[in-house]
Amino acid sequence: MTSSLPLVPPPSPRPRTLLRRVGAAALTSLGVLAAVLVPAPPAWAAARVTTQETTADPEYATTLHLRGTGFQSVKNGFGGVYVLFGTVSGTWRPSQGGTSGVDYVYVQDSETKDNHGYQRFVAFPGDPTAYAANGGTLAADGTWAATLVVPGAVFPAKGRDGGIRQIDCRTVQCGVITIGAHGVASPGNETFTPIDFATPKRPAPAKKEASPDPSPTKNAASATETPDASPSATPAQETTGSPAATAATDAAATDTTDAQASSAPADTVVGATSVTGVGRLAAAVGGALVVVTLTILWLLRRRRRRTTSVKAGEQ
Repeated sequence: MTSSLPLVPPPSPRPRTLLRRVGAAALTSLGVLAAVLVPAPPAWAAARVTTQETTADPEYATTLHLRGTGFQSVKNGFGGVYVLFGTVSGTWRPSQGGTSGVDYVYVQDSETKDNHGYQRFVAFPGDPTAYAANGGTLAADGTWAATLVVPGAVFPAKGRDGGIRQIDCRTVQCGVITIGAHGVASPGNETFTPIDFATPKRPAPAKKEASPDPSPTKNAASATETPDASPSATPAQETTGSPAATAATDAAATDTTDAQASSAPADTVVGATSVTGVGRLAAAVGGALVVVTLTILWLLRRRRRRTTSVKAGEQ
């Protein structure tokens, strides 16, 4: 006789397996929480350079006011960014094998802080060479500001072989170049910003003011010059034929000259008619007095001669 055995229930899950599942769920929750609370590293925007000036002067130096955004800033890093002016060609970026003097050329300048302004050095914050930075410091947010001098549309550039060649920005595209400083390749800080050239409108030279018209006094003076007059003609005609007439003529001429000199007006604006009338009147009076005086003297002398001759005849 056989007897049936009671069914054995399945074993319950092991405590260790349950603990493992709870631990895995806890770790997953911690991971999600960490992803939410811990900020992700900043995503850098593409580096970009802008300038206030729209064009540069082809004949004279132009100062560009530059602003950089989106640059990679490395705290206490060595170097920074070189800001240059020149031209690029092909694969010019140093991080991609570009070579200075071949793939990109620029206006040469010294690397000292007080150079001519053709090159600028923007230092990383805390860079040990920041003392030589003449373009400021690259801020933690990737921004910087500096000025850059453009000497003109034509400048000499030094090639890798040491040769000098002239670059004419009116025939090739020139612009602002940024690369890693001190020979450190920095792909995120390599940019080229084109700059065009155009002759600015310069103010026209000031016109010379017309000289003023001659003063009315000078015109009046030139118009009232006293003409030469010979007022002795009348007295000379009246005494013609006698010795006294000749003397009277000479005296009248002398008196007329003296009268004209003494009657010369102090103000050059006096009318010519009044001057001539006074001169003639003075000359006539003077001539008449001379004639009368000489005539009296002549008559007295003649009377004396007659008296002398009468006395001689009586004797």
